[in-house]
Amino acid sequence: MANITDVSRLANVSKATVSRVLTGTRGVREESRLAVLQAVEQLNYRPNAMARSLANQSTDCIGVILSARETGRITSLLPLLERELSQVNRHLLIRFAEGQAQQQAAADELLGGRCDAIVVIGASAPLARDERLIQLDGVAEASDINLSYDFVFACESACRFLLGKSHRQIALLVESLTTPSGLQMVQGYQQALQHQSLPYNRQLVIEAGDNQQALLGLLNRYLPFTALVVQHDAQAAEAMRLLREFNLQVPQDVSIVSLEGSTLASQLNPALTCIEYPSERLAQEAVCLTLQVLGGHALPSAEQQKFTGRLVTRDSVQNR
Repeated sequence: MANITDVSRLANVSKATVSRVLTGTRGVREESRLAVLQAVEQLNYRPNAMARSLANQSTDCIGVILSARETGRITSLLPLLERELSQVNRHLLIRFAEGQAQQQAAADELLGGRCDAIVVIGASAPLARDERLIQLDGVAEASDINLSYDFVFACESACRFLLGKSHRQIALLVESLTTPSGLQMVQGYQQALQHQSLPYNRQLVIEAGDNQQALLGLLNRYLPFTALVVQHDAQAAEAMRLLREFNLQVPQDVSIVSLEGSTLASQLNPALTCIEYPSERLAQEAVCLTLQVLGGHALPSAEQQKFTGRLVTRDSVQNR
């Protein structure tokens, strides 16, 4: 069985450098870090987790708290977070929690000795401030770090793309009008309409507490719309199914754009145009900040760091 000495010899670095790479400590040259990771993989080296935890007074676990409703984040972010953390021999411990009270209780439990730091995905309300807590797409106090998808930019980009295809009646389906993402989507939607001097029709903005009922409500209002912007790809799939039942075709009668861009998007018929959620960049930055916390380094000044998606054009949109 390979040991740390074998890794240091193969990577041609010191054992101290190997240790710094495996614990995620900053200040290691990139070529040395890559050499260590390559040697670890080649030798199939697995450090003794119990011994290392006792020596470092750490658990080597990073907690993740999220809502069961965050299906898009589960499928896109968790595998990426696990991959990034496994490269520095850290492990995920996942808790599902609904609402502020449950999320705060889960955070207190995990930071009470089970995990060295936690990532909270989609917090519904601000949690107690803690330097070991990183938020993704949540509500953060001024002193917290919140990494987030720029839903304002994404929704405005989607609507401008549709407006450029001569669509003037655009409906918007949001998860909730009380969440940060929902409020930002409405803001982006309004900005796109204002840019074209078009009126804002509140009746074309619907909440997707129940996707089917929300979409049926929109269709039963008999309000003309030629395009639909949705928050998640699964909502787009449900919309396509219901539109077919109403003898409406995508994109001939209604064009659809999603703000997610999961693997489902390319599998739908027609394939879904989207503003692709930057999962990989968010996961990498979340792990980078977490390792800074574990290494005792000061985090950047408190702010909300915004990440923009990119437009991926497929067959669900056509010129009006």
